[in-house]
Amino acid sequence: MDQDVVSKIFTILNVKLLILQFGANVVPGNLDDYSYYESGFYSQICRLKKMVPGLSIIVIGVSDASMKNGEDYVTYPCVEKILKAQRSAAMRAGCAFWNLFAAMGGKNSMPGWVFAKEPLASTDFIHFNYAGARIVGKMFYSALINDYNEFVKTNP
Repeated sequence: MDQDVVSKIFTILNVKLLILQFGANVVPGNLDDYSYYESGFYSQICRLKKMVPGLSIIVIGVSDASMKNGEDYVTYPCVEKILKAQRSAAMRAGCAFWNLFAAMGGKNSMPGWVFAKEPLASTDFIHFNYAGARIVGKMFYSALINDYNEFVKTNP
């Protein structure tokens, strides 16, 4: 991305908060080490903060993603490694972090979303469908508002 263009657009729009959610498409790689991902993600966050001084960023961690194991669907072994890399990059960069993996039910939760009476995720067991994305959005909003209200109570 052209940093000057992004910086100008963010300035014109008076952007103060950016919400980043990535990771699902990295999952099928199923690597042992995600230090490259953490490093690259951290660099991208820092680049954004440099382009827009004072920008607040919330990182939404990767969701559960499942693969077929015999007759069952189980969480990819790398999901928690990616989540750890995202959390670490976010914390090092001074960003807030919301754990979508935990919010949706944690390990092996994706099949429940796929096989729900009204499916909430696609049969690739990685991506949410429209209905699931709406629920995730509501969950995130609720968590954000609850934390904000707690902050206001303790910091008058």
